[in-house]
Amino acid sequence: MIQLVFLLLGAHALKPVWRLLTAAGIVWMFLGVAILLDLSDGVLSVVLDTLAVFLVVEGFVEIAAAISIGVRRRWIDALRGVAFLVAAFLVFNDPGDNNIGAAIVFGTAFLVDGFFRIASAFVVHHPRWRVGIAAGLIEVSLAIGILVSWPVPHRLTVPFCFALLLLTSGYALVRMALPLRRLPEGASVTSLPLYASRNWQGGVTRPAIPADEHRWAQGDEVLNVYVWTAVGSVKDPERRLLIDRYVAAVDKKGVISTGHSALEMPPDLYISHYPFDDIDHSPDDFRAILSAGHENDVPGRFNESLAQESADWCKPDQTVTFRRFHPQALRSFWAIYSQDKTYNLTARNCSTTVIQALDAALEGASYRGHVWWDLFKIVSNPQFWLARLVRGRAEAMTWTPGLVLDYARLLHSVIEHSDRRWRNKLSDAFSTGRRLARVAKRRNGAPA
Repeated sequence: MIQLVFLLLGAHALKPVWRLLTAAGIVWMFLGVAILLDLSDGVLSVVLDTLAVFLVVEGFVEIAAAISIGVRRRWIDALRGVAFLVAAFLVFNDPGDNNIGAAIVFGTAFLVDGFFRIASAFVVHHPRWRVGIAAGLIEVSLAIGILVSWPVPHRLTVPFCFALLLLTSGYALVRMALPLRRLPEGASVTSLPLYASRNWQGGVTRPAIPADEHRWAQGDEVLNVYVWTAVGSVKDPERRLLIDRYVAAVDKKGVISTGHSALEMPPDLYISHYPFDDIDHSPDDFRAILSAGHENDVPGRFNESLAQESADWCKPDQTVTFRRFHPQALRSFWAIYSQDKTYNLTARNCSTTVIQALDAALEGASYRGHVWWDLFKIVSNPQFWLARLVRGRAEAMTWTPGLVLDYARLLHSVIEHSDRRWRNKLSDAFSTGRRLARVAKRRNGAPA
Protein backbone atom coordinates (compact mmCIF):
# COMPACT_ATOMS: atom_id res chain seq x y z
CA MET A 1 0.00 0.00 0.00
CA ILE A 2 2.67 2.51 1.05
CA GLN A 3 4.69 1.95 -2.13
CA LEU A 4 1.71 2.81 -4.33
CA VAL A 5 0.84 5.86 -2.21
CA PHE A 6 4.40 7.16 -2.52
CA LEU A 7 4.32 6.56 -6.27
CA LEU A 8 1.06 8.48 -6.72
CA LEU A 9 2.24 11.46 -4.64
CA GLY A 10 5.86 11.51 -5.81
CA ALA A 11 9.14 12.53 -4.22
CA HIS A 12 8.53 16.23 -4.87
CA ALA A 13 5.52 16.19 -2.53
CA LEU A 14 6.83 13.78 0.10
CA LYS A 15 10.46 14.74 0.62
CA PRO A 16 9.68 18.01 2.51
CA VAL A 17 7.51 16.08 5.02
CA TRP A 18 9.72 13.04 5.56
CA ARG A 19 9.98 13.72 9.30
CA LEU A 20 6.20 13.84 9.70
CA LEU A 21 5.83 10.66 7.64
CA THR A 22 8.39 8.88 9.83
CA ALA A 23 6.60 10.04 12.97
CA ALA A 24 3.25 8.92 11.51
CA GLY A 25 4.67 5.47 10.79
CA ILE A 26 5.92 5.14 14.37
CA VAL A 27 2.55 6.28 15.74
CA TRP A 28 0.74 3.78 13.51
CA MET A 29 2.90 0.94 14.80
CA PHE A 30 2.32 1.96 18.44
CA LEU A 31 -1.41 2.22 17.76
CA GLY A 32 -1.38 -1.25 16.20
CA VAL A 33 0.40 -2.66 19.26
CA ALA A 34 -2.07 -0.89 21.57
CA ILE A 35 -5.03 -2.37 19.72
CA LEU A 36 -3.52 -5.85 19.88
CA LEU A 37 -2.93 -5.49 23.63
CA ASP A 38 -6.51 -4.44 24.29
CA LEU A 39 -8.79 -5.70 21.52
CA SER A 40 -11.95 -5.84 23.56
CA ASP A 41 -12.48 -2.15 24.42
CA GLY A 42 -14.57 -1.37 21.32
CA VAL A 43 -12.70 1.83 20.45
CA LEU A 44 -12.56 0.88 16.77
CA SER A 45 -16.29 0.27 16.37
CA VAL A 46 -17.10 3.86 15.30
CA VAL A 47 -14.22 3.95 12.80
CA LEU A 48 -15.15 0.61 11.30
CA ASP A 49 -18.85 1.47 11.11
CA THR A 50 -17.97 4.71 9.27
CA LEU A 51 -15.85 2.71 6.84
CA ALA A 52 -18.80 0.37 6.30
CA VAL A 53 -21.01 3.33 5.32
CA PHE A 54 -18.49 4.46 2.70
CA LEU A 55 -18.29 0.93 1.32
CA VAL A 56 -22.10 0.72 1.08
CA VAL A 57 -22.27 3.98 -0.89
CA GLU A 58 -19.46 2.91 -3.21
CA GLY A 59 -21.10 -0.48 -3.74
CA PHE A 60 -24.48 0.98 -4.68
CA VAL A 61 -22.83 3.49 -7.04
CA GLU A 62 -20.90 0.72 -8.82
CA ILE A 63 -24.04 -1.42 -9.19
CA ALA A 64 -26.20 1.51 -10.35
CA ALA A 65 -23.59 2.52 -12.93
CA ALA A 66 -23.35 -1.06 -14.23
CA ILE A 67 -27.13 -1.44 -14.47
CA SER A 68 -27.55 1.85 -16.35
CA ILE A 69 -25.07 0.74 -19.03
CA GLY A 70 -26.02 -2.92 -18.99
CA VAL A 71 -24.89 -5.61 -16.59
CA ARG A 72 -23.84 -7.90 -19.45
CA ARG A 73 -21.44 -5.23 -20.70
CA ARG A 74 -20.15 -4.13 -17.29
CA TRP A 75 -20.48 -7.27 -15.19
CA ILE A 76 -17.08 -6.68 -13.59
CA ASP A 77 -18.28 -3.32 -12.21
CA ALA A 78 -21.45 -4.95 -10.88
CA LEU A 79 -19.40 -7.71 -9.27
CA ARG A 80 -17.12 -5.11 -7.72
CA GLY A 81 -20.17 -3.31 -6.29
CA VAL A 82 -21.43 -6.52 -4.73
CA ALA A 83 -17.97 -7.08 -3.24
CA PHE A 84 -18.09 -3.63 -1.65
CA LEU A 85 -21.47 -4.41 -0.09
CA VAL A 86 -20.21 -7.72 1.26
CA ALA A 87 -17.13 -5.98 2.69
CA ALA A 88 -19.37 -3.38 4.36
CA PHE A 89 -21.45 -6.13 5.95
CA LEU A 90 -18.33 -7.81 7.31
CA VAL A 91 -16.76 -4.60 8.62
CA PHE A 92 -19.94 -3.32 10.30
CA ASN A 93 -19.85 -4.10 14.00
CA ASP A 94 -22.96 -6.16 14.78
CA PRO A 95 -22.66 -7.77 18.22
CA GLY A 96 -25.51 -10.14 17.42
CA ASP A 97 -23.66 -12.29 14.86
CA ASN A 98 -20.40 -12.52 16.84
CA ASN A 99 -18.63 -11.59 13.57
CA ILE A 100 -18.41 -15.24 12.52
CA GLY A 101 -18.95 -14.22 8.90
CA ALA A 102 -16.00 -11.83 9.03
CA ALA A 103 -13.84 -14.49 10.63
CA ILE A 104 -14.67 -16.99 7.91
CA VAL A 105 -14.06 -14.48 5.11
CA PHE A 106 -10.80 -13.07 6.55
CA GLY A 107 -9.54 -16.51 7.48
CA THR A 108 -10.32 -17.89 4.04
CA ALA A 109 -8.74 -14.84 2.39
CA PHE A 110 -5.51 -15.27 4.36
CA LEU A 111 -5.51 -18.99 3.64
CA VAL A 112 -6.04 -18.59 -0.12
CA ASP A 113 -3.54 -15.73 -0.37
CA GLY A 114 -0.98 -17.66 1.64
CA PHE A 115 -1.19 -20.72 -0.58
CA PHE A 116 -1.13 -18.44 -3.65
CA ARG A 117 2.11 -16.83 -2.47
CA ILE A 118 3.71 -20.19 -1.75
CA ALA A 119 2.64 -21.65 -5.10
CA SER A 120 3.71 -18.51 -6.99
CA ALA A 121 7.13 -18.46 -5.34
CA PHE A 122 7.63 -22.15 -6.10
CA VAL A 123 6.48 -22.00 -9.72
CA VAL A 124 7.95 -18.64 -10.78
CA HIS A 125 11.09 -19.05 -8.67
CA HIS A 126 11.93 -15.35 -8.74
CA PRO A 127 15.03 -14.07 -6.86
CA ARG A 128 13.00 -13.51 -3.66
CA TRP A 129 11.16 -16.83 -3.75
CA ARG A 130 12.25 -17.80 -0.22
CA VAL A 131 10.76 -14.57 1.16
CA GLY A 132 7.54 -15.32 -0.74
CA ILE A 133 7.28 -18.79 0.80
CA ALA A 134 7.95 -17.42 4.30
CA ALA A 135 5.27 -14.73 3.85
CA GLY A 136 2.84 -17.38 2.61
CA LEU A 137 3.47 -19.60 5.62
CA ILE A 138 2.83 -16.67 7.97
CA GLU A 139 -0.49 -15.95 6.22
CA VAL A 140 -1.54 -19.60 6.43
CA SER A 141 -0.74 -19.61 10.17
CA LEU A 142 -2.82 -16.44 10.68
CA ALA A 143 -5.67 -17.98 8.70
CA ILE A 144 -5.72 -21.09 10.88
CA GLY A 145 -5.68 -18.96 14.04
CA ILE A 146 -8.59 -16.84 12.80
CA LEU A 147 -10.68 -19.81 11.68
CA VAL A 148 -10.25 -21.79 14.92
CA SER A 149 -10.86 -18.66 17.02
CA TRP A 150 -7.54 -18.84 18.85
CA PRO A 151 -5.86 -16.80 20.20
CA VAL A 152 -8.32 -14.15 18.93
CA PRO A 153 -12.07 -14.86 19.20
CA HIS A 154 -14.23 -14.43 16.10
CA ARG A 155 -15.86 -11.22 17.33
CA LEU A 156 -12.45 -9.49 17.38
CA THR A 157 -11.32 -10.63 13.93
CA VAL A 158 -11.84 -7.26 12.20
CA PRO A 159 -10.03 -5.16 14.88
CA PHE A 160 -7.24 -7.75 14.91
CA CYS A 161 -6.77 -7.52 11.12
CA PHE A 162 -6.96 -3.72 11.34
CA ALA A 163 -4.18 -3.74 13.94
CA LEU A 164 -2.04 -5.93 11.68
CA LEU A 165 -2.63 -3.46 8.85
CA LEU A 166 -1.46 -0.60 11.06
CA LEU A 167 1.64 -2.50 12.10
CA THR A 168 2.71 -3.55 8.63
CA SER A 169 1.87 -0.25 6.94
CA GLY A 170 3.51 1.75 9.74
CA TYR A 171 6.71 -0.27 9.39
CA ALA A 172 6.68 0.18 5.61
CA LEU A 173 6.06 3.92 6.03
CA VAL A 174 9.12 4.32 8.26
CA ARG A 175 11.26 2.29 5.84
CA MET A 176 10.10 4.49 2.97
CA ALA A 177 10.19 7.87 4.72
CA LEU A 178 13.68 7.74 6.26
CA PRO A 179 15.57 7.39 2.93
CA LEU A 180 13.52 10.26 1.44
CA ARG A 181 15.79 12.85 3.03
CA ARG A 182 18.75 11.60 0.97
CA LEU A 183 16.99 11.64 -2.41
CA PRO A 184 18.57 14.09 -4.89
CA GLU A 185 16.35 16.89 -6.18
CA GLY A 186 14.18 15.64 -9.06
CA ALA A 187 14.89 11.97 -8.31
CA SER A 188 12.24 9.24 -8.45
CA VAL A 189 10.76 7.48 -5.43
CA THR A 190 11.42 4.21 -7.28
CA SER A 191 15.09 4.64 -6.36
CA LEU A 192 14.19 3.99 -2.70
CA PRO A 193 15.41 0.62 -1.37
CA LEU A 194 11.94 -0.85 -0.86
CA TYR A 195 11.23 -0.70 -4.61
CA ALA A 196 14.28 -2.86 -5.30
CA SER A 197 12.39 -5.92 -3.97
CA ARG A 198 10.24 -6.26 -7.10
CA ASN A 199 10.26 -9.69 -8.67
CA TRP A 200 10.97 -8.71 -12.26
CA GLN A 201 14.24 -8.25 -14.05
CA GLY A 202 15.51 -5.05 -15.61
CA GLY A 203 14.04 -2.71 -13.02
CA VAL A 204 15.04 0.78 -14.12
CA THR A 205 15.08 3.91 -12.00
CA ARG A 206 14.82 7.00 -14.13
CA PRO A 207 17.50 9.67 -13.65
CA ALA A 208 16.79 12.88 -11.76
CA ILE A 209 14.87 15.46 -13.78
CA PRO A 210 15.82 19.16 -13.50
CA ALA A 211 13.09 21.44 -12.20
CA ASP A 212 12.86 23.38 -15.47
CA GLU A 213 12.04 20.13 -17.35
CA HIS A 214 9.44 18.94 -14.84
CA ARG A 215 6.07 19.58 -16.46
CA TRP A 216 2.84 17.65 -16.83
CA ALA A 217 1.21 16.79 -20.14
CA GLN A 218 -0.56 19.70 -21.75
CA GLY A 219 -3.12 20.25 -24.46
CA ASP A 220 -3.66 17.21 -26.65
CA GLU A 221 -0.80 15.13 -25.18
CA VAL A 222 -2.08 11.69 -24.18
CA LEU A 223 -0.70 8.42 -22.87
CA ASN A 224 -2.41 5.30 -24.19
CA VAL A 225 -2.22 1.85 -22.61
CA TYR A 226 -3.16 -0.79 -25.19
CA VAL A 227 -4.19 -4.30 -24.23
CA TRP A 228 -4.77 -7.27 -26.46
CA THR A 229 -6.67 -9.47 -24.02
CA ALA A 230 -6.09 -13.19 -24.31
CA VAL A 231 -9.72 -13.86 -25.23
CA GLY A 232 -9.90 -10.83 -27.53
CA SER A 233 -6.89 -11.80 -29.63
CA VAL A 234 -8.12 -15.23 -30.80
CA LYS A 235 -11.05 -16.24 -33.01
CA ASP A 236 -13.79 -18.44 -31.59
CA PRO A 237 -12.21 -18.89 -28.14
CA GLU A 238 -13.14 -21.74 -25.86
CA ARG A 239 -14.35 -19.69 -22.91
CA ARG A 240 -12.84 -20.41 -19.50
CA LEU A 241 -13.96 -17.95 -16.85
CA LEU A 242 -11.05 -15.92 -15.37
CA ILE A 243 -8.44 -18.15 -17.04
CA ASP A 244 -8.97 -16.61 -20.48
CA ARG A 245 -9.04 -13.13 -18.98
CA TYR A 246 -5.89 -13.26 -16.88
CA VAL A 247 -3.77 -16.14 -18.17
CA ALA A 248 -4.41 -17.48 -21.68
CA ALA A 249 -7.18 -18.30 -24.13
CA VAL A 250 -7.46 -21.25 -26.50
CA ASP A 251 -9.44 -21.22 -29.74
CA LYS A 252 -11.33 -24.16 -31.20
CA LYS A 253 -8.22 -25.21 -33.15
CA GLY A 254 -6.09 -25.40 -30.01
CA VAL A 255 -4.12 -22.20 -30.68
CA ILE A 256 -3.02 -20.53 -27.43
CA SER A 257 -2.88 -16.76 -26.92
CA THR A 258 -1.64 -15.02 -23.77
CA GLY A 259 -2.51 -11.57 -25.10
CA HIS A 260 -0.23 -8.55 -25.21
CA SER A 261 0.11 -5.04 -23.79
CA ALA A 262 1.81 -1.89 -25.05
CA LEU A 263 2.07 1.80 -24.24
CA GLU A 264 2.14 4.79 -26.54
CA MET A 265 2.82 8.51 -26.17
CA PRO A 266 2.00 9.94 -29.60
CA PRO A 267 3.46 10.88 -31.91
CA ASP A 268 6.89 9.30 -31.48
CA LEU A 269 7.11 7.00 -28.44
CA TYR A 270 5.82 3.44 -28.62
CA ILE A 271 6.69 0.78 -26.03
CA SER A 272 5.97 -2.82 -26.94
CA HIS A 273 8.27 -5.62 -25.82
CA TYR A 274 8.14 -8.94 -27.63
CA PRO A 275 10.35 -12.04 -27.98
CA PHE A 276 12.43 -12.02 -31.15
CA ASP A 277 11.21 -15.56 -31.89
CA ASP A 278 7.98 -17.07 -30.60
CA ILE A 279 8.37 -19.00 -27.35
CA ASP A 280 7.19 -22.61 -27.37
CA HIS A 281 4.26 -22.89 -24.93
CA SER A 282 4.51 -26.68 -24.63
CA PRO A 283 2.48 -27.99 -21.67
CA ASP A 284 5.28 -30.45 -20.93
CA ASP A 285 7.68 -27.60 -20.18
CA PHE A 286 5.14 -25.36 -18.46
CA ARG A 287 6.88 -25.32 -15.06
CA ALA A 288 10.31 -24.68 -16.56
CA ILE A 289 9.02 -21.93 -18.90
CA LEU A 290 7.46 -19.98 -16.01
CA SER A 291 10.68 -19.83 -14.02
CA ALA A 292 11.89 -16.23 -13.74
CA GLY A 293 15.54 -17.26 -13.76
CA HIS A 294 18.03 -16.01 -16.34
CA GLU A 295 18.06 -19.47 -17.93
CA ASN A 296 14.76 -18.50 -19.59
CA ASP A 297 16.08 -15.20 -20.99
CA VAL A 298 15.71 -15.00 -24.77
CA PRO A 299 16.47 -12.29 -27.35
CA GLY A 300 13.70 -9.73 -27.57
CA ARG A 301 12.64 -6.84 -29.76
CA PHE A 302 10.72 -3.59 -29.42
CA ASN A 303 7.96 -3.13 -31.97
CA GLU A 304 8.10 0.15 -33.85
CA SER A 305 4.49 1.37 -33.84
CA LEU A 306 0.89 0.46 -33.18
CA ALA A 307 0.15 0.55 -36.90
CA GLN A 308 2.92 -1.94 -37.66
CA GLU A 309 1.91 -4.22 -34.79
CA SER A 310 -1.78 -4.12 -35.73
CA ALA A 311 -0.94 -4.94 -39.36
CA ASP A 312 1.20 -7.90 -38.32
CA TRP A 313 -1.35 -9.26 -35.85
CA CYS A 314 -4.56 -7.43 -34.91
CA LYS A 315 -5.73 -4.22 -33.28
CA PRO A 316 -5.90 -4.03 -29.45
CA ASP A 317 -9.36 -4.62 -28.08
CA GLN A 318 -8.92 -2.39 -24.99
CA THR A 319 -7.45 1.10 -24.51
CA VAL A 320 -6.99 3.22 -21.37
CA THR A 321 -6.04 6.87 -21.98
CA PHE A 322 -4.28 9.07 -19.42
CA ARG A 323 -4.07 12.85 -19.73
CA ARG A 324 -2.21 13.60 -16.53
CA PHE A 325 1.30 12.20 -16.79
CA HIS A 326 4.92 13.29 -16.99
CA PRO A 327 6.29 13.08 -20.58
CA GLN A 328 9.95 13.73 -19.73
CA ALA A 329 9.98 11.12 -16.95
CA LEU A 330 8.67 8.55 -19.41
CA ARG A 331 11.28 9.47 -22.02
CA SER A 332 14.07 9.30 -19.43
CA PHE A 333 12.93 5.86 -18.34
CA TRP A 334 12.68 4.56 -21.88
CA ALA A 335 16.10 5.89 -22.87
CA ILE A 336 17.63 3.54 -20.28
CA TYR A 337 15.27 0.56 -20.46
CA SER A 338 15.34 0.27 -24.25
CA GLN A 339 19.10 -0.36 -24.24
CA ASP A 340 18.45 -3.97 -23.19
CA LYS A 341 16.13 -6.03 -25.39
CA THR A 342 16.28 -9.22 -23.29
CA TYR A 343 12.89 -10.92 -22.94
CA ASN A 344 11.75 -13.28 -20.17
CA LEU A 345 8.23 -14.72 -20.23
CA THR A 346 7.75 -14.13 -16.50
CA ALA A 347 10.27 -11.57 -15.30
CA ARG A 348 10.73 -9.21 -18.27
CA ASN A 349 7.74 -9.44 -20.57
CA CYS A 350 5.49 -7.00 -22.41
CA SER A 351 3.37 -6.34 -19.32
CA THR A 352 6.20 -5.77 -16.82
CA THR A 353 7.69 -3.33 -19.34
CA VAL A 354 4.41 -1.41 -19.64
CA ILE A 355 3.96 -1.27 -15.86
CA GLN A 356 7.45 0.15 -15.29
CA ALA A 357 6.87 2.75 -18.00
CA LEU A 358 3.50 3.59 -16.44
CA ASP A 359 5.15 3.99 -13.01
CA ALA A 360 7.64 6.45 -14.49
CA ALA A 361 4.98 8.47 -16.30
CA LEU A 362 2.43 8.61 -13.46
CA GLU A 363 4.71 9.25 -10.49
CA GLY A 364 3.25 12.17 -8.53
CA ALA A 365 0.09 12.31 -10.68
CA SER A 366 -2.23 12.43 -7.65
CA TYR A 367 -0.40 15.37 -6.06
CA ARG A 368 -2.35 18.61 -6.62
CA GLY A 369 -0.45 20.87 -4.23
CA HIS A 370 -1.87 19.87 -0.83
CA VAL A 371 -0.06 16.73 0.25
CA TRP A 372 -2.23 15.76 3.23
CA TRP A 373 -5.53 16.38 1.46
CA ASP A 374 -4.26 14.52 -1.60
CA LEU A 375 -3.16 11.65 0.63
CA PHE A 376 -6.62 11.49 2.19
CA LYS A 377 -8.30 11.42 -1.24
CA ILE A 378 -6.08 8.52 -2.29
CA VAL A 379 -6.59 6.28 0.74
CA SER A 380 -10.33 7.04 0.98
CA ASN A 381 -10.88 5.90 -2.60
CA PRO A 382 -11.87 2.21 -2.81
CA GLN A 383 -10.46 2.09 -6.34
CA PHE A 384 -7.01 2.70 -4.85
CA TRP A 385 -7.33 -0.35 -2.61
CA LEU A 386 -8.43 -2.48 -5.55
CA ALA A 387 -5.45 -1.20 -7.56
CA ARG A 388 -3.18 -2.14 -4.67
CA LEU A 389 -4.74 -5.61 -4.57
CA VAL A 390 -4.19 -6.11 -8.31
CA ARG A 391 -0.61 -4.86 -8.06
CA GLY A 392 0.09 -7.14 -5.10
CA ARG A 393 -1.17 -10.23 -6.95
CA ALA A 394 0.85 -9.35 -10.03
CA GLU A 395 4.04 -8.71 -8.09
CA ALA A 396 3.66 -12.02 -6.27
CA MET A 397 3.72 -13.88 -9.59
CA THR A 398 3.94 -11.75 -12.75
CA TRP A 399 2.08 -9.12 -14.75
CA THR A 400 -0.26 -10.32 -17.50
CA PRO A 401 -2.23 -8.23 -20.05
CA GLY A 402 -5.45 -8.85 -18.10
CA LEU A 403 -3.91 -7.56 -14.87
CA VAL A 404 -2.43 -4.56 -16.72
CA LEU A 405 -5.91 -3.69 -18.01
CA ASP A 406 -7.52 -3.88 -14.56
CA TYR A 407 -4.69 -1.93 -12.95
CA ALA A 408 -4.65 0.80 -15.60
CA ARG A 409 -8.42 1.29 -15.34
CA LEU A 410 -8.26 1.56 -11.56
CA LEU A 411 -5.31 3.98 -11.66
CA HIS A 412 -7.17 6.08 -14.22
CA SER A 413 -10.09 6.36 -11.83
CA VAL A 414 -7.84 7.24 -8.87
CA ILE A 415 -5.75 9.84 -10.73
CA GLU A 416 -8.15 11.50 -13.13
CA HIS A 417 -11.56 11.03 -11.52
CA SER A 418 -10.84 11.35 -7.81
CA ASP A 419 -12.92 14.55 -7.41
CA ARG A 420 -16.67 13.95 -7.30
CA ARG A 421 -16.04 10.36 -8.47
CA TRP A 422 -19.47 9.08 -7.43
CA ARG A 423 -21.37 11.85 -9.22
CA ASN A 424 -19.17 11.59 -12.33
CA LYS A 425 -19.44 7.81 -12.42
CA LEU A 426 -23.23 7.85 -12.26
CA SER A 427 -23.49 10.71 -14.74
CA ASP A 428 -21.22 8.97 -17.26
CA ALA A 429 -23.02 5.69 -16.78
CA PHE A 430 -26.50 7.14 -17.31
CA SER A 431 -25.28 9.10 -20.36
CA THR A 432 -23.85 5.94 -21.85
CA GLY A 433 -27.02 4.04 -21.04
CA ARG A 434 -29.19 6.64 -22.81
CA ARG A 435 -26.87 6.63 -25.83
CA LEU A 436 -27.03 2.83 -26.08
CA ALA A 437 -30.82 2.97 -25.77
CA ARG A 438 -31.04 5.45 -28.70
CA VAL A 439 -28.79 3.21 -30.82
CA ALA A 440 -31.00 0.22 -30.03
CA LYS A 441 -34.13 2.15 -31.04
CA ARG A 442 -32.60 3.20 -34.35
CA ARG A 443 -31.66 -0.41 -35.08
CA ASN A 444 -35.23 -1.48 -34.38
CA GLY A 445 -36.59 1.21 -36.73
CA ALA A 446 -38.17 3.24 -33.95
CA PRO A 447 -37.74 7.05 -33.75
CA ALA A 448 -34.87 8.05 -31.38
